[in-house]
Amino acid sequence: MKTDIPLKRLAELRGSDLLPLLGVPATAIRHVATLELPASAERLDTALTLESPGGQEYLLVVEWQGYRDFSVLWRLASYCARIGQRMPTLPIVGCVVYLAPAFDIGDSLRQVVDGMPVQTWPVHVVRLWEHDAAAAVASGALGLMVLSPLMANASAQLVEAAAQAVLRDAPDEQQADLLVILGIFGEPIIPLERFIRLVGKEQLMASDLVSYLMEEQNAEREARSIERLQRTLEGLIALRFPEAPLRLAGTIHSIADEERLHQLVLAVGGAADIQSVEAALNRARIDESRLVDPAV
Repeated sequence: MKTDIPLKRLAELRGSDLLPLLGVPATAIRHVATLELPASAERLDTALTLESPGGQEYLLVVEWQGYRDFSVLWRLASYCARIGQRMPTLPIVGCVVYLAPAFDIGDSLRQVVDGMPVQTWPVHVVRLWEHDAAAAVASGALGLMVLSPLMANASAQLVEAAAQAVLRDAPDEQQADLLVILGIFGEPIIPLERFIRLVGKEQLMASDLVSYLMEEQNAEREARSIERLQRTLEGLIALRFPEAPLRLAGTIHSIADEERLHQLVLAVGGAADIQSVEAALNRARIDESRLVDPAV
């Protein structure tokens, strides 16, 4: 399951609780958003419009990093640069929050030529495992409590204490979402059944996040199934017809309907020659195109 969805929602609900963790000078949050960059399909994780202690407005771009990605520092730098081009007079600050040590690829963009560093850009990072879970739960900040399972010395008892605090102190409109997020991050520490008994199934089902995350999981499972079928189809064609042209791989990957891919696997298994395989692939590709544009 992608972790950025609950983290984006947490920032929307309890962004002010997270400011001490993020380590930036701010007394208030003026706005929280997930921005879509122009001329791009990319969406950055969280953008907080902050007010400094001196009253200055600035933008904090937060990248929640829940997997190992060697491009994350460049991605954050590119986000800040593109926003800066649109708003050149507004200070833009970037921050990467690493959720676990396995995802940490450093805190600077170092350019090395022939073993010698020639240029370095520092990047502000937060490593959650360097923060203490007990201190987060004791802070009274619900946003930090919900993140506490990802911190050092996290335990089932602390997850339960955080859940009880959310049940006791969270506004009604935030409670269900905060409990779902806490349950997601606490699952490696406290069994899901125990967590559900603690907070109540009705509380969790009241969250819009539940259905949204289930849709995400189903979409991910479907994408993996389609990818496996495409690989199976490629392997079967290569096995039966070693002379198959390489262009067929592109045709196969343009077909994303699971049932159609199943039919193609069966068709290739009984095909007499590569010409009939290519014809079947082309028909499937055209049918796929018509789903998107009936005029094709």
